[in-house]
Amino acid sequence: MSNFKTYDNTIFHEHSAFTVGAELEVRLIDKSSMKPANISPFIFKHLPNELKENVHKELLQSMIEIVTPVCSTAKEAQTFIMTTLHKVKEIANQKDVELAALATHPFEKKEDNSFFEDPRYDEFAKELGIVLKNFLISGLHIHIAMPNEVAAINAYNHSIHFLPLFIALSANSPFTLSEDTRLQSYRSKIFERLPRAGIPEYFETYKDYCKLTDLLFKTNTIKTVKDVWWDVRIHQKFGTIELRVCDAFYDEQRTELIILLYQAMLKYYSQFKAKRELYQISKQNKWNGVRHGLDGNFIEGDRVINIRDRLHTLVDTLDKEGIFKELKEQNRVEALHSLINKPSIARKLRAIYQESGSLKDVINEEIFKW
Repeated sequence: MSNFKTYDNTIFHEHSAFTVGAELEVRLIDKSSMKPANISPFIFKHLPNELKENVHKELLQSMIEIVTPVCSTAKEAQTFIMTTLHKVKEIANQKDVELAALATHPFEKKEDNSFFEDPRYDEFAKELGIVLKNFLISGLHIHIAMPNEVAAINAYNHSIHFLPLFIALSANSPFTLSEDTRLQSYRSKIFERLPRAGIPEYFETYKDYCKLTDLLFKTNTIKTVKDVWWDVRIHQKFGTIELRVCDAFYDEQRTELIILLYQAMLKYYSQFKAKRELYQISKQNKWNGVRHGLDGNFIEGDRVINIRDRLHTLVDTLDKEGIFKELKEQNRVEALHSLINKPSIARKLRAIYQESGSLKDVINEEIFKW
């Protein structure tokens, strides 16, 4: 049994609070067939030295992950991601392979993919069986550095309430197995199949949070804090809040603005204790974001409001409280409101399919062209 104590080993960031980092999972797609291309070993072999710490392997050989350094602003993180995508694209094109922002691939099957041989992945495969074989999804994870444990638990608990808003803003997975799921973010439902995934618990204190993770270590349920796959988590090793509900996508402005909105939200709400939300309300709100995206309903107290309207109100609140001004991002408030008014990526992809009847056209829309 492990004697690791997560509370004693957490590093917070008093002097660099609310810096940001992002992780984007990227699919590799054959130009001709539009099926997964299992060439990530080739990518890693030809990466320039300056990117080797920032481009990581994933479970699938048809996937890579881009990990930003610690960034001061959302724009800095977005620029790093886009620049790295461009460099990786040049390598992949040597094999007639493209990079695609497919949170779910519209028609791939598990047999199309090769899995890395890795002790950690092998252990997961033995435990999870068919669940892992069908875990063919990509997402965007956002890290925000926390100044201390009180701010961390406040930010974490508030994040549980606001999860559906970020699902709706990033929704990009309407298709799977050649079928329209009718959902905006089917990736979210696939992720929930894992045993330590989905909407997490509310905790009164950071020590309570750590008591649970310590118990998971002690019972050999997890080997690392990375084995806790909740929709949002306190990453004790990094001293960050990590948002994990966003679908993968390549829209430059959307990337910057979603990261900025989460950064601003945590900077404000980390100051206040969150109310405990009934689990069924959290679950229903999440479903509304997954199923209906920005057009879904959001239950708050005894009111029901539209997710899009709740996002506008959130931006207005943060603006009124001077948070964007503190972040030197006051000029992005109008852009945030404009983004919220746009249709989701999932709706755009569905319209393409309805017009052409071709899932390859859907994938082509998701190819990185920057």
